[in-house]
Amino acid sequence: MPQFLASDSASDAITALAEAIDLLDVGVVVLDRDLCVRIVTRRFADAWALPEAVAPTLRELASLVREFHTGGATGDPGTAAERLTAAICAGAIPTAVIRLADGARRVLRCTVRRDGGRLLTCTDLVAPDDAAGHSRREQDAAERLAAELRFSNETLESQAAYLASLAEAADANAQAAEEAKRLLEREVAERRQLEQRLRHMAATDALTGALSRAQFLALGQREVERVRQQGLGLALLMIDIDHFKLINDHHGHPAGDAALCHLVTGLRTGIRRIDLLGRLGGEEFAIVLPAIGREPAAAVAERLREYVADHELTHGAQQIGMTVSIGLAMLGDGDAGLEQLLVRADALLYAAKHAGRNRVVGEAPAIAA
Repeated sequence: MPQFLASDSASDAITALAEAIDLLDVGVVVLDRDLCVRIVTRRFADAWALPEAVAPTLRELASLVREFHTGGATGDPGTAAERLTAAICAGAIPTAVIRLADGARRVLRCTVRRDGGRLLTCTDLVAPDDAAGHSRREQDAAERLAAELRFSNETLESQAAYLASLAEAADANAQAAEEAKRLLEREVAERRQLEQRLRHMAATDALTGALSRAQFLALGQREVERVRQQGLGLALLMIDIDHFKLINDHHGHPAGDAALCHLVTGLRTGIRRIDLLGRLGGEEFAIVLPAIGREPAAAVAERLREYVADHELTHGAQQIGMTVSIGLAMLGDGDAGLEQLLVRADALLYAAKHAGRNRVVGEAPAIAA
């Protein structure tokens, strides 16, 4: 078997071997186990005057032969093409002399490959002689070339086996690469899903599903900047459950958690899709109402307060009444950002608490100078 450098890749070895076979003085044809032509070297194609870029069949190759001599009986029935085809199908042809359609004579040898296919080799005879005396000289030339052909065939057979092993290895590598690709794609998909879940967990409150404090502040600041560019108003509602500690103390912490979720569900029924609802901590929530004026914002806050007061929480067999206090602040020209608005809305929320709870307290409208 031919030796290759360990550093050579399979594809480099195959390319180099194919180029080397094309440079041989011996023409080569490889047939598979079904006797279909798989490989035709340039030397063989030139010697047999085969058309370029056309893969011939065994019958088409044989049809170019006008004489076929194997040194055995010459009276076999059938044409030279038929006898050559039958001989190749039957198995090995140690040495045969053929004459092609253009009158040129060649020495042909057929070897049975390990996989049941055939390896045909063809080489030139010495210059053709007259018809009466060419047989003896052709036989002598065939004998001289027989040893070379045998060596060439053995080498080509070994090289063909090596190419087959390289092809099998390449196929196994391709399958392994495809499996690795599928595993990588699945891992990437799983990581993307994990990243999405992590982003969702970071952006939302795990208990209520409202925006987390960090996400609320980030998106709220973005809304502040947007409405200012468009010359629109913006309101901020600070909302706190009244006597939330009593709910936990009298009904248990699971009831307190249920109360927080009940509140978020109720608040969402009274706001728009563009409004932002976030949990700032404990029982304290905030809502950003972009693109809204003072009176519509006050109407939204009152509607939310009434909804919470009118809809009791059902927790197991218990009916738990709830109220909220709300502080309402409008974005002003002097507000640097959302943080200042939060400070004012928080102060108004505590004013609502001190005034008796279950109410909305907003800022007094500014008086024009």
